[in-house]
Amino acid sequence: MIMILQGRSLEAQVEDSLKGIGLSLRRLGLLGHLRQDPGISFSALARRAGIKVQSLHPIIEALISEGYVTTIGGVGQGRAAVIELTDRGVRMLERATQLIAEHDQEVFAEEEWKDLGRALTRLGEALCRERKDSSS
Repeated sequence: MIMILQGRSLEAQVEDSLKGIGLSLRRLGLLGHLRQDPGISFSALARRAGIKVQSLHPIIEALISEGYVTTIGGVGQGRAAVIELTDRGVRMLERATQLIAEHDQEVFAEEEWKDLGRALTRLGEALCRERKDSSS
C-alpha cells in the first residue's frame, strides 16, 4: 500500500511539472512511442498507449497544432496515415525527459530513497534492454 500511495504522489508531482511545459504524462508517453517507432500508424500507437483510436485522434490533432508531430499519407480509402515527431517534438521530448531526470535526482537524493532510486534505475534499464531485444 505504501508503494501505491507514494507512486501516486510522485506521479502527481511529475504531472504538475510537465503541465508547466504544456505536456501531460499521456502526451509524453505518446511522444516517446513516436520517437521509438517513427512512422507508426494511429491504430498501432493507440494499442501501445492503451487507448482507443477515437480517443487518440484529438490528442494527435492537438500535438499537430502545437507542432510536435506530423502525419504522412492517409489520403484515400484504405490508406493509413502514419505519425512522426517533428524537430520541435524531439526538442520537447528532450526537455520533458530532462525535467523528469531532475525530478528523479531531487526525489532520490535523500538518503532513505537512494537505494530505491538505484534499484528502479536498474529495473528501467533492464526493461529497456528487454524491449530492444524483443523488437530485434
